[in-house]
Amino acid sequence: MRKQKSEWFFLLLCPLLLGSCIAGFPRSTEVERGRYVIEIMGCNDCHTPDYMARGGDVPEDEWLTGGLPGFHGSWGTAYPTNLRLLMDELSLEGWISLSKQMRQDSPMAWVMLPKLDDNDLAAVYSFVRFLGPRGEPARPRLPAGVTPDTDYLNFPDPH
Repeated sequence: MRKQKSEWFFLLLCPLLLGSCIAGFPRSTEVERGRYVIEIMGCNDCHTPDYMARGGDVPEDEWLTGGLPGFHGSWGTAYPTNLRLLMDELSLEGWISLSKQMRQDSPMAWVMLPKLDDNDLAAVYSFVRFLGPRGEPARPRLPAGVTPDTDYLNFPDPH
């Protein structure tokens, strides 16, 4: 009888353990939705090195690592954020909050990101977390009037 109880206990416990493990991974539909949003929003255009120069032919495991060139304008010079490192440090709630507070003094398409609904922002977060951390942090922003010593593009005032 004792053996039978332990078998039942194991059979009942196993789905609970598996369920908690699976819950830690984003659902594939959410990851796919995030990939789609990243692509239609043009996030790779700036946040993936050489994405535009290579006509978008960049392996997915290299996406969203930030870097060069910098974007130089009246605000100074901003370097694309490594979104993979950023989101590795942020909670979902932190990402949504940051997205809703995009600043206007940068080349970032700040008019687009805050208009995404929370479900799309969560999907983006799931996709970027699925990719995992990679690369180096972005260079610090340079103030207006300082000419960068890196590759940069002159950028018109945004929107």
